[in-house]
Amino acid sequence: MQKEAIQITMPKPFSLRATALSHGWHECAPLSWCEGGACLQVIERIGGEATRVSVTQAGRSAVGSRVRVQVEGPTVDDSVLEHVATRVRRMLQHGLDLGGFYAVVADHPRLAVLPRIGAGRLLRSASMFENVVKAICATNVNWTQAVKMINRVSQLGVGMKEFRNLNTWPTPREILKAGRPYLVDVARLGYRADSILQLCRDAIDGTFVEEEIESLARTGTTDEVFARLTAIKGIGPASAHFLMGLLGHYEHMSVDSWTLRYVSDTYFDGKPVTEKRVREVYERFGRYKQLVWWFEQWLDWGTARSIVADAQVNGAMKG
Repeated sequence: MQKEAIQITMPKPFSLRATALSHGWHECAPLSWCEGGACLQVIERIGGEATRVSVTQAGRSAVGSRVRVQVEGPTVDDSVLEHVATRVRRMLQHGLDLGGFYAVVADHPRLAVLPRIGAGRLLRSASMFENVVKAICATNVNWTQAVKMINRVSQLGVGMKEFRNLNTWPTPREILKAGRPYLVDVARLGYRADSILQLCRDAIDGTFVEEEIESLARTGTTDEVFARLTAIKGIGPASAHFLMGLLGHYEHMSVDSWTLRYVSDTYFDGKPVTEKRVREVYERFGRYKQLVWWFEQWLDWGTARSIVADAQVNGAMKG
């Protein structure tokens, strides 16, 4: 097995830990996070072989924050390193300009801390197919069960000979080969299996093309991206809004029972609120509504509180 490392410079401010732990994808294979080693790992498929990619924070420079990307696999040459670098940049949302977001939260009583801890990016899988399958698995189920479903689906991918139980994400053909019996009886996806099988068929016949969605996200309107995602079987408005966040679109805001409860408790002392009132609360944040709502809640998580506390101890928030 060959091993090489490269460095990628992320725009400032950037924290690998804050990005990796921005939501639950780090718990879902082929991604994983090692808190002790502060390392984000993903198993990539390159040339049909499984390759381990390990990402760690490598310090700061005048132009940005560096991450070190170690690549371990059967073949690690310049073309492999270039491919991996492209994938890692997409996972970490390298090209995302958060200047507008930081500007609208500059006077927010809680979110003003985000640029000082390098938070604001949402971790994503490099593959949109993978993101969509995971989003379908997470529909109408608690997060613990969603993680189990996703990790069982991931077992259909190519395994690493050197590292037991490490698999790439499966291709549409691999999922179709396993079929509905595996998705229902083993992965326990229930009705979601039919949506995922249809997505696999669409990916094979060209109805679902990952790069078309990526391109639309870069050049299209928020409404166009929303319409394209909700056209996918199994992706409703809430899942579409989540996926849009991974594509850099935050103008649409999903309002469900949890959102109503959160806004009621946070802004109105527990008094009942309507969807209209919720939207009025976040209207001032313009095209960053969904991102503001997400990171307000994120700051209540134990991981986020730890990141803020560590930054305070290390002096990163002084001034």
